[in-house]
Amino acid sequence: MSYVSFQHVELSYGRHQIYRDLHFDLEDGQIGAVYGPSRTGKSSVLLLASGNLLPSKGEVQVGGKKPDKKRVGLGPIQDLSPLFDTLTVEEHLLFQARLHHVRKAKERVSELLNTYDLEEVRKYRVKDIPHLEQFRTGLATALVHQPKLVLIDEPERGLTNEEWEIAYRDMRDLTEAGSTVLLTTVLLQVAERCDLVAQLPEGEVWTR
Repeated sequence: MSYVSFQHVELSYGRHQIYRDLHFDLEDGQIGAVYGPSRTGKSSVLLLASGNLLPSKGEVQVGGKKPDKKRVGLGPIQDLSPLFDTLTVEEHLLFQARLHHVRKAKERVSELLNTYDLEEVRKYRVKDIPHLEQFRTGLATALVHQPKLVLIDEPERGLTNEEWEIAYRDMRDLTEAGSTVLLTTVLLQVAERCDLVAQLPEGEVWTR
């Protein structure tokens, strides 16, 4: 069953067209990738799916409805909404929990710190922790309000091959538990591990 649906979506900024006729259906419990080089509008797809951006034409649906920021977990986007260097791991999670009015926020944060092995770095500022822990912090911030759809911008950034396998397992665990994941990537080898790939700027779509 399709959970994320882009129907003939066009996105333009002024006279500059980012893409046109972007069309794909990501099923519930899958990992989808938006793949392509830099400056092709990959991050904009995440913003469209989260309800933070409206298409110029076409329609985006999540769970059969218009995207709702409250029902979607949007992780950090490098050039738009990155993790804050001066905040600790724990402060990031608490901030997101309060932003989403999560009940028993401290308990939820403790659960995520434990799940993603972040207990030892909880008091460290994000800029002072390794890349894998940075990825997991970003993932945890997206998950703090237990969304059904998780959006992740270039999860492979800065990771070694071994660390990427851990990050991939984290995302696959989410889909096996019933969530849907949509990510962006500049690497073909990352895209090929996903269930569906939408390639930009062409808009070509293929499945595994």
